[in-house]
Amino acid sequence: MDRLGFFKHGLSSLLEVAQSVIGLKHAADSFTEAVDEALSNIQTDIGLHLPSLDADMYEDPQGTIYDIAQMGYTLLEVGVYAAGKIHNLPIARIRELADGAKLKIVSAHINKLYERVAEKPELTDTDEAVTQGGNNIEAQSEEPKPDPNVEWWRKALDDVEAMGCKYVVMSRLPDYPTDEVITDYVGYFNLIGELAAERGIQFCFHPRKVDMQMGEDGKQSPFARIAAECDAEKVKFQIDTYEATDAGVDIEELLKQYAKRVPLLHIHDYIIVGESGKIDFEKIIAEGIRTGVKDILLEVSKYSLPPKVCIERSLLNAKNLPSIRY
Repeated sequence: MDRLGFFKHGLSSLLEVAQSVIGLKHAADSFTEAVDEALSNIQTDIGLHLPSLDADMYEDPQGTIYDIAQMGYTLLEVGVYAAGKIHNLPIARIRELADGAKLKIVSAHINKLYERVAEKPELTDTDEAVTQGGNNIEAQSEEPKPDPNVEWWRKALDDVEAMGCKYVVMSRLPDYPTDEVITDYVGYFNLIGELAAERGIQFCFHPRKVDMQMGEDGKQSPFARIAAECDAEKVKFQIDTYEATDAGVDIEELLKQYAKRVPLLHIHDYIIVGESGKIDFEKIIAEGIRTGVKDILLEVSKYSLPPKVCIERSLLNAKNLPSIRY
């Protein structure tokens, strides 16, 4: 439960006590009015997609994490995972920096394209004869090779768990995937989702613009197929407002269609969040909250000012949205 949920729960419990002990309607009404006034001034947690400040993280990770906390962010979504490190930092170090700044690492963006498992070649007549004659011990004892995808993800998910994440997100499909490739990725995403669930982590797919667009032949978009064919519990979604808008998608309708399957929302604009005028963040966030969005994460990928200035202005713009107070 986030801070706001805890606060609401506590106020609700107090109201029940007041009604049962005092037993006076006017006392309950007065208390309810006080609760409403208090809630109107409370804002939800907002996280930062840390790759938005990737260059700063490489130059001064400790100072950057501190600045993010001072701006008013409370959550982090990390990325740039390679060789068991995040933003070129050991897992324990990124966790230490976040904890020191009182920031919770809620999500990790990790991408690994599917690696086909090499199939064992069929034996020829000659091979079979040699094997049956007992002269090919290696062929007789050969075992199926372990799935490299499973081994890779087990290590990565151990790192995600060590950072305290609730989510792990993948945002890549091969470019221009065929029907066969999409079928492969349905199974692949289900596999990742299952491995993540074993650690109490939710796997989410973050579709890009190209993933949300139908092909020229009028077929379903890759995202639509994945949404329809993947296990709804193992594979949920992180919707990016910039990517979806640029793909021509009605985000409010998308959130209604996939209610409860979109726990993460990327608040992402063409420039500083809230300043392009192309995305109605108020309506999108309000609909997201109604349909089950749990965490809001802000991203900036194009900069008209120094990155930290863009990040701070984006947060201020987001906090001024009425829907953020829920």
